[in-house]
Amino acid sequence: MNNFLKIFFASIFVIHCSSDVSSEDILTDNNDSGGGGFTGGGNQTIPELTVELISTYNNQTASFATPFGSFTRSFIVHTPPNFDYETESLPLLFVLHGYTGRAPSIRDYSGFDQIADQERFIVVYVQGTTDQFGNTGWNVNVVASFLGVNDVGFFKALIKYFKANYNIDSSKIFSSGMSLGGFMSYRLACELDEINSIGSVTGSMAGYYQCNPPKKSSIIHFHGMNDYVVPYDGVEWSYSARSAHDFWKNHNQCNSQNEITIPDFNGDGEYTTRLISHDCEENKSVELYSLEGEGHTWWKKSWGHDINTSELIWQFFKNQE
Repeated sequence: MNNFLKIFFASIFVIHCSSDVSSEDILTDNNDSGGGGFTGGGNQTIPELTVELISTYNNQTASFATPFGSFTRSFIVHTPPNFDYETESLPLLFVLHGYTGRAPSIRDYSGFDQIADQERFIVVYVQGTTDQFGNTGWNVNVVASFLGVNDVGFFKALIKYFKANYNIDSSKIFSSGMSLGGFMSYRLACELDEINSIGSVTGSMAGYYQCNPPKKSSIIHFHGMNDYVVPYDGVEWSYSARSAHDFWKNHNQCNSQNEITIPDFNGDGEYTTRLISHDCEENKSVELYSLEGEGHTWWKKSWGHDINTSELIWQFFKNQE
């Protein structure tokens, strides 16, 4: 038995449902005022998680569950080949699905397992909770039915757990997500000082939520300019992609900015622009990829797109201090 599995002995059963990345949607309630959060500051006691093995996919990948609050939370962990937690300290990446999504689904389409094997980091696909309508998601002040869920507190406890059991590099903790998972990644940057950097794909900052970051963080954001689920130009409940960029550019006190046009890989005549805010305090950076003619999806060259989202996210993260 490898080191990845030595920590765990009991197993329980959970049901996994499939989700199509293109079917993720957003619901809003104009009366949302927040709640259910766990702020990064303060002196709250972080609970110890009682983690149990659910099932193994292979000798590098397994799913786990733990009670937290009134929910049983689950997540999939993938470690690179021959990982030894006693001698090797690796970065940790959380990957978060969108509204109605599932952790196994984003694991499949994001391809972060393969990147983790090459680049040597630990990737954790976290499952959101299920609301009374049977939909999965996160408490980001966008979907009213998740407002009572303490997601931020759960991530705080997860970080504590991985520090204790996987010997992670505490300076290299990242989060990325699709759609509502991108909103959740932004919220983690707004509340947890353990988060180094975040990446968001088609998700933005919640319009009904006041972000008071405990530290400076690097941000990479991808957004289709024809996204009608989370509009590129924003709505009442969501920052525009550019406004989210500007928030973090200002917070990080970036002094320089330039824009690059990405080559038209698929030859469709539509281009991606990369806005880079740099020369920031603490060597942080903020990037926005604006994809002309694109909607609400995860981008991969193998799907006919001009960019590989996952590769760009990790390249950005690995260069952060």
